[in-house]
This record gives sequence, C-alpha cells and structure tokens, in this order.
Amino acid sequence: MTPQGACVGVVGAGAVGQAVGTVLMSAGVCGRLLIASRTVEQAAALVADLDDMGSAIGSPVVAYAVELPRLWECDAIVIAARAQFTNTRSREIRLGGAQANASVIVALARELSHYPGTVLMVTNPVDLMTRLFAEQSGSPRVFGIGSNLDTARYRCALARLLDVPVDAVHGHVIGEHGDNAVVCASSTTVHGRPVIVPIEWIREELVLRPGRINAGIARTRSGPAGAVVSALSLTLGLADGLTELSTLYRGGCLGVPLRFSVGLPQPCMPSLDEAEQRQLRLAHDKLRTGYHAVARGPVQSLSGSEESMTSYATRLQAAEAAVTVLSADKTVTDWSTRYFGPWWNAAGAKPESVCEGPIVVAEVDDDAYGETSLAVTQSPHTSTTYAKAQTLVARDDAEGVIRAVSPGELLAYRSEPALGKLTVYGCDPERVATATARLAREMVRGVLLRAGWSVLHASAAVQDGRVVLTFGKKGAGKTTTALALAARHGWGLLANDRVFVRPNDRDGVDVLPWPSAAAIGFGLLDALDWFESARERLHGGEALHPTQDPRVTQALLAGSRTPLWENGKELKVQVFPDQFGRWFGVPLASSGEVVALLFPHVLAGEAPAEKGAARGLDDSDFMNGVTEDRYPDIFDLTRVDGGGTEESRHEVAHRLAVLPHHRVVLGHNVSANAEFLAKLVDLHTF
Repeated sequence: MTPQGACVGVVGAGAVGQAVGTVLMSAGVCGRLLIASRTVEQAAALVADLDDMGSAIGSPVVAYAVELPRLWECDAIVIAARAQFTNTRSREIRLGGAQANASVIVALARELSHYPGTVLMVTNPVDLMTRLFAEQSGSPRVFGIGSNLDTARYRCALARLLDVPVDAVHGHVIGEHGDNAVVCASSTTVHGRPVIVPIEWIREELVLRPGRINAGIARTRSGPAGAVVSALSLTLGLADGLTELSTLYRGGCLGVPLRFSVGLPQPCMPSLDEAEQRQLRLAHDKLRTGYHAVARGPVQSLSGSEESMTSYATRLQAAEAAVTVLSADKTVTDWSTRYFGPWWNAAGAKPESVCEGPIVVAEVDDDAYGETSLAVTQSPHTSTTYAKAQTLVARDDAEGVIRAVSPGELLAYRSEPALGKLTVYGCDPERVATATARLAREMVRGVLLRAGWSVLHASAAVQDGRVVLTFGKKGAGKTTTALALAARHGWGLLANDRVFVRPNDRDGVDVLPWPSAAAIGFGLLDALDWFESARERLHGGEALHPTQDPRVTQALLAGSRTPLWENGKELKVQVFPDQFGRWFGVPLASSGEVVALLFPHVLAGEAPAEKGAARGLDDSDFMNGVTEDRYPDIFDLTRVDGGGTEESRHEVAHRLAVLPHHRVVLGHNVSANAEFLAKLVDLHTF
C-alpha cells in the first residue's frame, strides 16, 4: 500500500478529531480522509477547515464529510469520538466519563460490526474502549494509542531531565494508559547504555502531565494526534518498526510493544524486573475490573435510545448485609436468585447501579481461568481443601490480593478483601454459578458475623414473626419437625439446618435464615405427600439440585420409594430453596424472633409425645471454625470465627435458656406430628 492510495476515516470532529485531521493532512500517510461526526454539519465544518489548510500547504490529501456507513471504504478508522460530559478529575483523569464514552463506543461497534481494516482508538479510557470496541464489533485489528503516547511522554521527560536528544532515549511504558502505567525503567537505555531512572519522579510526571495540559488548554490533542500518525504508518504497512499499542493480550487489553512487519503485529515484551511485573499485574487487574464496570452500563444507540448490554446483577439483602452478584452470564445471576430467593430477598438489580462492594463477580471465561491459574502456580502458594476440592492459594500482601485455583473444578478466584470484592473465573457456567452462590453466601455470612450475629445448628419454622427452633444431631429430626409445621399448618420455613441469631434490644433473639439446599429422605418425602409432585416435575424436564446423586433421580423417575443407601448413609433428594414454594407450596420466611426450642427424636411406630426434661444448649449447638472446615476462610471473607464471636454466642445462649424447651418423640406420621407440635408450641400462649 502507498500513502497516496490509503484511505483513513476519523470519527469525531471535536478537539482531538480536529487535531488528528490536521496532522493527517500533512503527514503523508493517506490520500483520502473521510470525516464522520455526531452530525453531518460538524463533519462538513471540519472538512471545510481542512480544505483551507490543504490549499495553503499544498497537501495532496482530499477530505470528505461522510456518514458512518461510508467508513467501510477506509483502510483504517481513527475513533476520537467523545460523549458530552465535564471531566473534573485531577488524577485518573482518563476515567472521567468512562461510562458515557462506553455508550458511544458500543454504538459505533455495532454500526461497524466486523469491519476488516485497522481501528485506532483514541477515546479514553483508551484501554477499556479498545477492548469494548473489539469485543462488541468482532473486528480483528483494533488498537489503542495510549501506551504509544505514554512512551513518547516518558522519552521526552527523561531526555529533558538528562539533557539528551529524545531519540537517544529508548524505553517503554506499557500496561495501562493511566495512573498505573508500567514504566519499564529496568530496560531503558540512553545512547545504548543502561541508565538509572528516577522512577518516582517519572511516574508523578506521567500522572500529572495530562491534568496540566487540560487545565491550560482544556484538552490534550497534539500528543494523541502524533501517536495516531505514528501508529498508522505501521498498521497500514507503510513502514516496519516497533511501537506500544493497546491490544487484546492474555485475556484482557493491555498496552504492549508490538513489532510490525508489512502491517502485521507481533508482541515483543521487554524484560521486566520483579517490581515491574507486579505493576503490570496490578494494571491488568485494574483494567479487568474497570472493563466490567463500563461493560455493564446502558448503551446509547445512534438513534439516541438506550439499550441494555449483556450484564446482569442479583442483589442479596439479609439484615444489614447486602451483597451483589454480577455476571455477563445470566445463568449465574439466575442461579443466585433462585438459591437465595425470599430467604435473603434476592432480586434483580440494574448492573449500572452497582458501584461498590461487597460484590461477587463471575466470569465464564477459559482464558481468564487459565491466566489466574497460572498466576497462582507461578507464585508461592499453599494447598488446602475448599468445598471438597484441592485448592491452591497464593497471597500477595503487598497488593492486598488473594488468588486461588481449584484445578479439579476448573475454578479460579481473586479476592480483594479491602474492597469487599471477589471474582470467580471458570469454564463451565453451572460450576461457576454454584461457586458464585457459595461465595456470595460466605460474603454475607462475614458481614453478619462481624455485625454480631452467630450461627446455630438448628432448623426453624415461623408463624407471625415468632420462631420455633429445632435442635439435634444429624438425623435427629430437625428437618422433619420444621417441614411438618410448614407443610401441614402453613408456617413459614426459615431454615432447614442452620440459622443466624443475634440478641435484640427487646431481651430476645432475632433469627435470619441460612440458605441451603435441603436433603430429604424418600420416607419423609413420601410422608409429606411430595413424592409424586417431585416425580411429575422431573418428568416435565425440571431438575433438583446438582449435588443430588443420579441414582436418586433415577429412582424418583421410576417411582421407587425404597430408600437408597451407600456406606451406611442414605442418599437423599436435594431440594433447591425455591422448589419448596414452587413444587410443594411451602412459603419461605426471611426473619423472626425465637419463642420456643424443640429437641426431637424420631422413632418408627411411636406416637408423638413430650418425653422428659429438655437439655440446654451447649457449644456443640453453635457452628464454629472447626465445624465449618468445608469452607475455611481462605479468601478473608469472614475474618472472625465461623460461628460468630464468643460474646455473641454466650449472650444468645443466655437468652434462649429462659424460653420454653420441649424434648419430644415423633413418629413417621407427618400429620400426627404436625398436630402435636402445633398444640405443643401454640404461639397464642406466648
């Protein structure tokens, strides 16, 4: 390709677009220049001004005002479009208006879907907008000019500091075009020799420089225009050489050195010392987080209407604990909505309203999983068991980040405790959804425990806000008792295995549910008259919780009520929380205050009756770090004992001790059990 035969398009006739157009009229990289802007009048005005310039300097470049579809004629398109907003930032200046600019970029990407030529992104934040345009458009050659400009500024600043020509300085600035840009000081040379770079001064200069320019002339323009010309020369194949551009790289979008040969790029990373590697990881992580922030907002279409981008959010609320689940995969947020349901007031939220933690972000992304997994295995790490899976954990105290990977589950994690944020990466949507719900629950638990709640090993049923707790070891009848009251007398099911409790200001104890799937044996399922309902649902194509053994599903489908056993343990039906209401008509409750305690023992053939004095509570009735060893606090989500503080547990036990305690024997007749229990704990007597 020759410069005379090249056609370059520019989107945006604002300050930067004007500067780019001006430079292209004289730079000798194209013969035709097509200008598109928000209105044809704006584009025409800039073209008229450029024509005047071309006439004055004798430029062979011919400029045209066009509408967007004409840009398909171009060999390269420069995007310098900018939404209308006022940027008041003095630091992180490029992040100003990120969401507004994202709307414009997505609209352009849809208009230029699968454009085959080169796209150069100038719009800030350039790394995020480059990735956004690339992923939304599907175009194969999308680059951002940010690191090119940063490198030019670095070389200029160092040259002036050392009083040498700019072309004597060779070095790179990579990673983010922003305050976390990575200055490759360890590989910088001056006149071909290594040099000691005053790194803190350089970093401060790169951070403050755009702010000074904006304060003085309202907008940086000449520097970006120069970076555009430099990049066009290489991307159009007019010259070969090395330059720094933002590009899709290792699962994200980073500024990296690219060596161009006849217009084809090849990454060419310099050697980095340990501090520079750490800074690059920080930049990469920051850009990944920033990308999800801009990619979940509303999109401004070219007609001016707003469209929804493919990002979803579910908000969980239990007392003072509020946690958001965010994902581009609706499977993940739907899973959390049905799992937590009314228990934790799970409801859809507008993704753009999510501005801070606590938050769990889920990415179904093979590359992100692989990258995080590699980061863990290449760092000092420990091995533990989490959720029954071997998990490798790498802590970086300097960054305040905990990374982990469960190779057998193809799941990886990144926890930022100080920000209240945890990200889950994985390859399979269902596994990611399950892990995300589990970690969202752990995040809520952490907030509640730090707020003075404790965890009791008990089931709970509630009527008119008054709660009956049922205690006992595994198999004692906790689930049987709660479900009997809920199924036969319309009580709300508050929890089937454990609850949160906290002393209130009325000398009582408040209760919140602990959402979880319920394990129900075939005998109880049949006694509750739920067996046929479950079987019909399965035949209709619905499914129970994925932790259920396939043999249980097969038995249900076949209509077999014979309990299944393995190694002395019954294989039970695993019921999703939302299925209690949809399948069996049992309402779920979200809170209440304790009024009575039950201690059941289920015996076949027995008539329900109260038997002897009930025991009091002891430490075994509270969950703690030892009993919660399936989910050790490897991500620093709880940061207190897994069952609550000792003070809280002691006060809860003290207050519950004065309430009615009933030790009962129950048989297998659910209706008889329900009638007996309802009379025994007649709430009207409290």
